[in-house]
Amino acid sequence: MTTRAASALRLAGLAAATLTVSACGVFSPVQTDYPYIPADGVPLTIPGLDLRNLVIVSDEEGGPGTIVGQAVNEGRDPVEVSFSLEGSSPTTTTVAPYSDDAISADGKAVTLATVPQRPGSMVQLVVTTRQAGQNVVQVPVLPSDRYYEGLAPSPSATPSATPSPSAS
Repeated sequence: MTTRAASALRLAGLAAATLTVSACGVFSPVQTDYPYIPADGVPLTIPGLDLRNLVIVSDEEGGPGTIVGQAVNEGRDPVEVSFSLEGSSPTTTTVAPYSDDAISADGKAVTLATVPQRPGSMVQLVVTTRQAGQNVVQVPVLPSDRYYEGLAPSPSATPSATPSPSAS
């Protein structure tokens, strides 16, 4: 084979390899095109209220649990929201108008008497407001570890109905 033919063959091989490698990007989806929830919990948007990063912190199956998340009320009226699980009595809190308060923050916990699943499971949380009625959302049950440390109520704790902190 002549030098000229070998050079042409190498150039053709290099061009084919370049096209093959660059074509891989065509068939790979761009990950930022897919929506995802960058949090431990789940969102729930209902008329009059946005709930974000909802989780229940509980250390044992059948024990009490604390509802954690963020409540966003962009309206001019306060929203009374009730949370309950199957077999537990509801607990109610009020979200101030024009606020984005954390649920169970500043020492004011929103607790449930009994969480029927162990940490690492999902439970159906019923969220009720006057404006939206009953809404059911699958919420993770997490142990009181790391970020959630100290948020699980003690087994002797009773459910509380506490108002949320005022808007700051």
